[in-house]
Amino acid sequence: MANIRRERRLRAAEQALAEQVHLSSPERRVLTGILATEGWHLLTRDRALRPTHPTAFAIGPSGVFAIVFAAHAPDAAEFGNLRKHAEEPLARLAADDFRFVPHMVEIVVVLPGRVRTESDGRLHLVDEASFVDTLIRHERRFKPARATQLAAAGIDEFTRLHLDLPTADEPTDLAGLFTETDLNDAERAAALARPFSDWMTFLDPAQLALVHTNFTGPARISGPAGTGKSVVALHRMAHWAKRNPGRLLFTTFVKTLPTYHEHGFARLAPRAVGRAEFTGLHAWTVKFLGKRQVPFNLDDKAVSAARTDAWLGVRDTLETVKDTDFGYWRDEIDRVIKGRGLPNVEAYKRVRRRGRDGISLNTNRRQFVWERWYEPYQRGLEARGAHDFNDLISLAIAELRARPLTDAERFDLVVVDEVQDFTLCQLQLVYEIAGARDDSLILLVGDGQQEVYAGGCTLSEAGIPLAGGRGRVLRTNYRNRAAILDYARRIEASDTVDDLDGGTGVVLRDSDSTLPDGKVVQERLTRHRAESALPQAIQAANLTNADIAVIVPTHTYINRYLTILRRAGFPAIPLEHYDGTQSTDIKVGTIHRAKGMDFTAVFLLTKHPPTNLPDLSPAARDQAELQARQHLVAASRARDHLWVGLLTD
Repeated sequence: MANIRRERRLRAAEQALAEQVHLSSPERRVLTGILATEGWHLLTRDRALRPTHPTAFAIGPSGVFAIVFAAHAPDAAEFGNLRKHAEEPLARLAADDFRFVPHMVEIVVVLPGRVRTESDGRLHLVDEASFVDTLIRHERRFKPARATQLAAAGIDEFTRLHLDLPTADEPTDLAGLFTETDLNDAERAAALARPFSDWMTFLDPAQLALVHTNFTGPARISGPAGTGKSVVALHRMAHWAKRNPGRLLFTTFVKTLPTYHEHGFARLAPRAVGRAEFTGLHAWTVKFLGKRQVPFNLDDKAVSAARTDAWLGVRDTLETVKDTDFGYWRDEIDRVIKGRGLPNVEAYKRVRRRGRDGISLNTNRRQFVWERWYEPYQRGLEARGAHDFNDLISLAIAELRARPLTDAERFDLVVVDEVQDFTLCQLQLVYEIAGARDDSLILLVGDGQQEVYAGGCTLSEAGIPLAGGRGRVLRTNYRNRAAILDYARRIEASDTVDDLDGGTGVVLRDSDSTLPDGKVVQERLTRHRAESALPQAIQAANLTNADIAVIVPTHTYINRYLTILRRAGFPAIPLEHYDGTQSTDIKVGTIHRAKGMDFTAVFLLTKHPPTNLPDLSPAARDQAELQARQHLVAASRARDHLWVGLLTD
C-alpha cells in the first residue's frame, strides 16, 4: 500500500511540475522528489531569472529551503547574491501575527552530475541523488499544519504547488485545513507559549526588524524582563554568521548562561557553532591570560585570607555604620574601587557610587575606607602573591591595550548579555575584546531593572560609544502569562531605570502583555515549614513534563533543597549544571544563576520583603530595593506557573 501511495504521489508531482514550462527537464525531475514527499510544498517562480535567484522554495517539516540550480559551486561574491535573493522574497512571509525569520532559510545549490554533499553553515551543495535527503533529514521545525499554513501564505511572484492527496495519517484534504479565520488570538497565544528552544523560525515583527537592523558600531538592546532581548541577540548572531565567515563571541557575567544559550544558537545556526565561542567573561579571561603567558595566581584561599585579615582591622568601625555588614564592604572594593579600576584615593573621593547612595561616604570616610580597608587587603594579596578576579580583568585590559588580539584570535562579532551587572572594568574589557573601535561590532544586551548587584555604570562611562542612535528598547513581554506578569509588576522594584546609557528605560510595569491566564500561588512560611511545603506545592501543581526551577535565597540552600526534593521522589539537579537542553529534572539554584533563563514553572523561596520602604533608613532602602529587583528577576523567569514561599524568619 505504501508503494502504491508513493507512486501516486510521484505521478501527481510530475504532472504538476510539467505545467511549469519555464523549468528545464532536469529541474522538474529534481523538484518532483520533494513535491512527492508527504508534508512538503513547493513555491516555484512564475518565470526564469538569473542564476543567483532561487528557482523554487521548498517548505516542509524541517524548514524553508531556497533551491538554486547552478553549474558550479558559488564563489564569495555569488554567495552574497544567493543569500540576498533567497531572503528578499521571504520578507513578508507570515504565520499568525509573527513574521518568518528570513535568515532561517537554508540555501540548497543543486549541481549537475555526481558531487559530494557538503554543508558549511551557509549553504548546502548537493546533486540530484542527495537533494531530497538533504532537505528531509534536518531537525523537525514545523508540524505539517504549520508548514501548510506558511506555504499557503504565499510569496509574490511564486506559485504554490502541493499534492492534496489523502495519506495514511491525513485522510482529509489539507487544502481546506486553514482559512483566514483560523489565524486568531488563540493561535497566536499558542505560538507565544512555545519554549525558548522553539523561538527560531518566527518572531514578532518588532523583534524581526531589530534582528535585521544594520548597526555600524557598538549597539545596545534594552527592555524589561521577558521581552526577548536574548532571543533577538542570538538571531542577530545567526543572521551575521550566515553571511560572514568570521568568529563570534557570546559572553556574560552569569557563568551558567553561555552553555544555556549555546544550545539555542546551535538550533539557529548549527553549522556555525564551530566559529562561535560561548563563555563567561571570567572563564575567557583566565584562558586568555594563560595563552598570552601573563602570570597570575587566582587563589581563592589566599584571597579569603587577605580579606579576613584586612577586615579584622576595620570591623569594629565599619560594622557600626548602620545597615551594613561584611558583604556590603566587600562589594565596596569589588564593585566600586576595583570594579571601576580607581587608581588612587582622590579618584575614589570623586566617584558616584551607583546603587549605594544610601550610605553617604564623605571625603573623610572614603579616606578611611581606602587606607584602612582597601589598601590592607591589597597588601595582603601582594604578600601572598595572589590575585582576585578584578585583578585578572585589569591584567587582561592592559594586555589587550598593549597587544590587541591577532587575526587568529580576534572576534568579528561580540555579544554581551546581562550587561547591567557588569562593572566598569568588565565593560572596558569586552570593548577591548571587540577591538575598541567606533565601528566595532559589539552588541550589549541588558535591563537596568534586573540589576542584582550594586555599583554598576553606564556604557558611556566605560568609553563605549553609541552614537547615531545605535540603541533599541523592546517593550512587549512574550514570556510571562498574565497572572505572573501582574504579580511581577506589583513588586516594589525601581519605578524608573536607565536604558544602560543614561537615558530613560522601560520598566516591567510599563511593558505590553501578550499571554493570557497563568497561575500564581503565594504562601508565608517559616523556614522549617517551607521544607515540606515546597514538594507539596510541586505535587499539587501537577506539571507533567514541565521545565521547573526552584530558586532559593542563597547558595547555602541548594544542597538542602536538592536533598528534600529527591527524598520526595523528584529528580533534581543544581541549576549550574543545566545546559538548556530539554529536561524534566527540577533545577535548584540562586537567582544569580537563573538570570537570563526561562522556565515553565518557578517555585521561589525568598525573604519576606519590607512592607513600608519610605520608613526605612537610606541604606536599608538601598538593600530593600536590591532585594526587590532580585525578587522581580526570579518571579519573571516563570511562564505559566509561579509559586512564592515568603520566608518569615
